Amino acid sequence: MLKFILNSRISLLFSLFLCCLFVFSGCTSKEKEEVSNDGEPEPITLKIHFGEDENFIQSFIKPAEEKYPHITFEHVEGSYEELNAAGSTPDILFHWNKGGLADVEEYELAYDMTDLIEQSGFDISRFDPNHLAEWQAAANGETWALPIMTSRFALMYNKDIFDLFGVEYPKDGMNWEEVVDLAEKVTGERNGTEYQGLYMPKHEAPIFWTVGNLVDPETDEPIWPEDEQIREYFSLYKRAYSIPGNPYIPEHWEEGGWVELFEQGKLAMAAQFFGAPNPEANINWDIATYPEPENGVPSRGWALGISATSKHKEDIMKVFDLWFSDEQLLNNTFIRGPLYVPYLHLYEDGSALEKAIERDGEIWENRNMDALYSLPVADPPQETSDYNEGAMGAIDGALYELVTEDQIDLNTLLREKYEAEQNRIKDEKGKK
Repeated sequence: MLKFILNSRISLLFSLFLCCLFVFSGCTSKEKEEVSNDGEPEPITLKIHFGEDENFIQSFIKPAEEKYPHITFEHVEGSYEELNAAGSTPDILFHWNKGGLADVEEYELAYDMTDLIEQSGFDISRFDPNHLAEWQAAANGETWALPIMTSRFALMYNKDIFDLFGVEYPKDGMNWEEVVDLAEKVTGERNGTEYQGLYMPKHEAPIFWTVGNLVDPETDEPIWPEDEQIREYFSLYKRAYSIPGNPYIPEHWEEGGWVELFEQGKLAMAAQFFGAPNPEANINWDIATYPEPENGVPSRGWALGISATSKHKEDIMKVFDLWFSDEQLLNNTFIRGPLYVPYLHLYEDGSALEKAIERDGEIWENRNMDALYSLPVADPPQETSDYNEGAMGAIDGALYELVTEDQIDLNTLLREKYEAEQNRIKDEKGKK
């Protein structure tokens, strides 16, 4: 009897096991069938932190939606605080500059893409290592963003003004002292027209990236007022705007006013972010390397990142694979054109210049375009202080005081700025 009961229980358990196995197999088969019958990815919406700019849409959004029909993009604007509160936290982050990375960290949106890049097979070796390192230095050594373009720097000059004054054109490899010397020779009046020799940048001058840290990342002490390279730049800045006939005129040097002066044919040289003059101005121009050959140049530019809160990181990486492809970048008009792509190999093999000539015509022909990328990207600091960006504004103000206040000397100015920077950093710390 006992044997019969045991056999019955075993048979019952075995039957239940078979039923469960059948049900489980049926469910699994059904899931596989749904995937195989459907065959299409589930539709998703990616929120991107950028406005509905037509150029941006044509360069980024439309190509991605054509390749990935299951992806829809939603543009969201506003601060991260506002977007988080509204439940519209973006999936894709757009960075105009590295200063915005501090906000990403503050609102816990920072996401290190290193592992995802490796898993997806995204070719990160295409970037200049120093360009990528610039962004990583501002992201605690992690990869929070990938640069979609690079800023270009050059010394642009008006050949006709040099011809008028009988002076040789600027050469590649010149430093600031040589450029200021040259400015003295092409400043003055000719045939009733006043010509100014040089625009020397104050706002976001490249030296303030290439010189290294402006604030000590370990102690948060301001170090730029005592840096010898910065002191030399201040001295040359004062000298440049003390040349008779080359005064510091705010309407010329602020808000891009120097561009208008250059296109009027009244400015001999300008050293800053490079952008070709308006062809309608009919200026006989060319370029030489930016006058800091000992430092190299910064890359800066714009970048894209993935939000830590996004549930679609793998899909975004596929989109990035498209957006960062050689072909897509060369045809991207939003990043200012082919000469601003972030990959050196596209310059070395001639693709970038060829595409630029194809798009814009003869404006790029017979120019010294090698000057745009012959200087190396400067070595960025391995670590930066949270108060480094604020120092930029302080330097801006200091340079302005130097050339507009006659009675101030450089030693006094830098000593005052050192104390002011200490107070600024102390105040900013108190607000945290």
